[in-house]
Amino acid sequence: MHALSLQGAAAADSYPLRTGLWTTQRLPNDTASMKTFAANVAASRDLTGISLHIPWSGLEKESGEFDFHFLDDTIAILRQKHFKYQLCLKPGTDTPSFVYAAGAHSFTTHITNPHRPNVGAKVTIPIPWDPIYEREFSLMIKELGARYANDPLCVSVVLTCANYLSAEMHLPKTRADLENWSELGDYGAKLLAVYQKYTDDWAKAFPRQELCLHISKVLDLPPDFCAKVVDYCLKSYSQRFALQSCQLNGRREDTGMMTYDLILRYRDRTHHGFQSLAGLTNHNERMGSMEMAALNLVHATADYWELWNGDGFNLSTCAAANKTWKEARDLGYQSYKSKLIAEGKYLDDGSKLSAL
Repeated sequence: MHALSLQGAAAADSYPLRTGLWTTQRLPNDTASMKTFAANVAASRDLTGISLHIPWSGLEKESGEFDFHFLDDTIAILRQKHFKYQLCLKPGTDTPSFVYAAGAHSFTTHITNPHRPNVGAKVTIPIPWDPIYEREFSLMIKELGARYANDPLCVSVVLTCANYLSAEMHLPKTRADLENWSELGDYGAKLLAVYQKYTDDWAKAFPRQELCLHISKVLDLPPDFCAKVVDYCLKSYSQRFALQSCQLNGRREDTGMMTYDLILRYRDRTHHGFQSLAGLTNHNERMGSMEMAALNLVHATADYWELWNGDGFNLSTCAAANKTWKEARDLGYQSYKSKLIAEGKYLDDGSKLSAL
């Protein structure tokens, strides 16, 4: 782990910032998945915590009618092993239908990501600055905070508000999508106001937790847009703000990628970490090697590494990731890079991925 600045050192004393290996986990929503989750948690040895990905529509079917049954049961399992957790509440395509029924304006597009099973499907998200959407999502955040903010194991929340298919800052951005966004006016200024509002909303609802922003390119806006959001977060909540890229890979060094470079830009001023781009358990060209992923973590002096669910609850993969990352940290960026080159494990633009 990197040495925190004086500002960061104060944060470490005041807020339970995330470190070590974490894993993503979709909210279990039936008896079978809850049983599997409980068994995975009980067997886990190398994880520090769980990032719970929660669809808004799974908690609130009608305005003000909340159902926390599955979330309560999930957290009860974590409490049995004293596992830390992060709440990642997802709007976007997981926005409940009652929001639109109440009059919120929507944005319709089609899924273009070839890695998703529903590629080509027609989907709808709310306009992020729509007042009805903002009212309802703010109430959901407030209710979530009232229920879980006092739990010492709840150490982090994801700063969601203007989202699409995930918790990242992505929004639909095909050529047709961009034309539709343009018809809505100055979306750059409107989105910046949305992020400022929800930074405050999340911070107020969860006054003791880390506030984690999953950065990514937003529409056709320049990287400076993300920088403006980060600057606001740091100015207002510097002691507990965390910056995350969900594009960590082991195909090459990530320098030159927008999200990675933004973390390098802010790494001495903010807590930060990464989520793997894809799974490590079954070697594939999308993710690349564990060793190159660790090199990227060390170069960025990451505080935590968030694995995909299949990796985090695979005991051998999780142990190997922990061991590999520790070796990279112990050697340091330059020495570990030299070691990978000497062993023929250094990858550059995927040229050796066929050997994985």
